Amino acid sequence: MESILGIDIGTHSIKLIEIGHEKEVRTLLAAGSMPTPSKTLSSTVSADAEAVAFVIKQLVKETGAKSDKVNIALPESQVFTRVIEVPQLSNRELTSAIQWEAEQYIPLPLDQVNMDFTILRDAKATTTGKMEVLLIAAPKVLIERYMTMLELADLVPVFAETEIIAGSRAISKSMAMVNNVMLVSIGAQTTDMTILHNGVIAFVRSISAGGEALSRSLSQSLDFTVVQAEEYKKTYGLQKGLLEGKLVTAMEPIMATIMNEVKRAIAFFGEKYANERLEAIVLSGGSAKLPGIVSYMTESVTIETQLANPWVGVVKDARFNVLSTEGPLFAVAVGLAMRS
Repeated sequence: MESILGIDIGTHSIKLIEIGHEKEVRTLLAAGSMPTPSKTLSSTVSADAEAVAFVIKQLVKETGAKSDKVNIALPESQVFTRVIEVPQLSNRELTSAIQWEAEQYIPLPLDQVNMDFTILRDAKATTTGKMEVLLIAAPKVLIERYMTMLELADLVPVFAETEIIAGSRAISKSMAMVNNVMLVSIGAQTTDMTILHNGVIAFVRSISAGGEALSRSLSQSLDFTVVQAEEYKKTYGLQKGLLEGKLVTAMEPIMATIMNEVKRAIAFFGEKYANERLEAIVLSGGSAKLPGIVSYMTESVTIETQLANPWVGVVKDARFNVLSTEGPLFAVAVGLAMRS
């Protein structure tokens, strides 16, 4: 059975998933996570890359993962991802047009990025008479940093893609009966959003507000240490009826920032697809597991909200049952390992 690793290097933790691929069957072979060494991802110091590589090696060893081939996720906040519209063009014409379009959207010289694009819908499938194209550009220095980490960890990189693409792949089976779904991934430092229209990406957005900002807000408002704030957040979350609602009130400014962007994305979808509606919101990322967050978001936007379940369509032994409730945390890593 051929297998591949999906490794999601987050600000807070590093997640590893190994999935075996045999014909149409996907089998979970290894899984685990470890804390990311502090402040290493934003660093260009070689010792910090070595620290991350050491943790990855430990993860491979402790999970018993066998493959040395790995798919990696690049952080959405550092990658430029846009859905753009262009006239119906041939592949050759599109390649030229994309260069011109990229100069408008990407705030770096094009020789400093690796760029890729894929056609989402051709002009026949859109209502505008234009093609929809997903444009992605990643800074070369970012890619080099991740490649160095993997090389130091004795792993062979196969694919690098964005967290949103990997996360979307991970939830595709569980949301197969839903035409229009929004994936909201609340990580430590950012919240990433994407809308899938009939399974195809229609909207992408990343904002710099996440779990760490929620903890800081708690710490400042209630005079907690950061450690206390983190514990209270994890224990009580956004449950309005607990502790006289003080925690919810303290985290409200950050949640308002996140929810305002969610509402803007929903409004965008409503304008573009006037005869359709967004049917569900799926939450992933570390902060998706905060108690009360599902009902909080459902009440805020009156759209059914649920936690990501990337395990649908993946065969797993009883020893992995402990992961059943950890879907939101492992969604990106599962999506990466699904890509064979």
